[in-house]
Amino acid sequence: MFHLIVRARKDAKTIQYINERNYGGFLKVSSLGGGRTLEEVEGPLRELLDGPYVPILLLGEAEGNLMEEVLPVLEESGKPFYARLLRTKRVRNMRVDELYSNIEEIKARFRLGIEWKETYVLNPENPFGIEINPDYDIYLALGEGFREAMGELGVELGENSLVLRKLMNHEVYFSGPYRVAEVSKKLGFPTEVLWRIPGGEDVSLESLVEANRDYLEAFVEASKAFLENFRGHEVIVPWSGGKDSTAVLILAKEVFGDVTAIYVRMEYEMPGTDEYVEKLSRKLGVNLIRVDVPMPIERYGMPTHKNRWCTRKKVEALYSVVSGFENPVLLVGDRDGESTRRRLKPPVIERTTEFGRIVEAMPIKFWSGFMVQLFVLMRGFELHPLYYEGFYRLGCTVCPSLAEWEVGLLKKMKVRALPG
Repeated sequence: MFHLIVRARKDAKTIQYINERNYGGFLKVSSLGGGRTLEEVEGPLRELLDGPYVPILLLGEAEGNLMEEVLPVLEESGKPFYARLLRTKRVRNMRVDELYSNIEEIKARFRLGIEWKETYVLNPENPFGIEINPDYDIYLALGEGFREAMGELGVELGENSLVLRKLMNHEVYFSGPYRVAEVSKKLGFPTEVLWRIPGGEDVSLESLVEANRDYLEAFVEASKAFLENFRGHEVIVPWSGGKDSTAVLILAKEVFGDVTAIYVRMEYEMPGTDEYVEKLSRKLGVNLIRVDVPMPIERYGMPTHKNRWCTRKKVEALYSVVSGFENPVLLVGDRDGESTRRRLKPPVIERTTEFGRIVEAMPIKFWSGFMVQLFVLMRGFELHPLYYEGFYRLGCTVCPSLAEWEVGLLKKMKVRALPG
């Protein structure tokens, strides 16, 4: 989570309003006490930087000199940070919605910004020039299978290429320091290579992990501090075997020790998921509950975007199990970069269901797919095998959100995307 720092208490009051309105109050907001010189603010700033949340410093145009003086202090902290001078004289002079847009764009910088240092290094200043948009994501094209699948499209990739995932499944591929292709994987349309150039360059996985270790650990510590809000609850992770819920499960295990993972196993589950979940649950030492859910397509028809009865059955099965726990909290893997709808949700929501009140918390909400992949690998675990074949997300083989690209991958593996 993030720590929004401003100069004056009146500025902090404005930011706290946005925090309560848009983030459920789960970001941290602080002021530097109103000081106008380095001498006045250095002590409070250093104290604030000792906290676990990732700092964002916001100052107004009238505070430009102060910004120059405090930047070295931020740099000395060794933490990822971002500092911005806003276009208004003071932070509190900016319209609330414009201020919120600034915060959203800065948040996106932390997960999308990249610097090239013979490998991809996370950096919110973004000297590599990745297009920053709050609804975009980045991830790594891992595995020989992924490279081969892209090669069949005529796109040449080196090992561990970087992918910028934009709206409508539009993807930009970087191989080493070079932008090498744009590919449309739009739902309901054939996969289309918009342009490509030759020249794949390898990037070692070891260099990626090591170059980003400190940055990732800073976000890990922030997420763990967020999770401390739920100590005393029975901790449950709905676990699909996908990268996001896997990362949440690892975090929860490190914070709480005693964690229950619930694997709602749909009838048309992706290949390899059963084996992956069983193997990793043993390695992690978590309590695993498996719930098998039939999918009577002959009765309901194929799931569609307008009739996702399968999702309803999955959620009902999950909530039914959760209702047997006392004071549960669900830790879910929702992230901003997955969709606008998920981005607009606060980090904690409370649902009123037929099974009772259920609290859901999102500890990796502000991470990118790139960060999630590296975190899982950094902890010594493998990702689900399908990520190494070209998948960005996992679901069921009858999911209406499968793009032609994913259907093609399943057919290549001789998995029918349709039942029967």
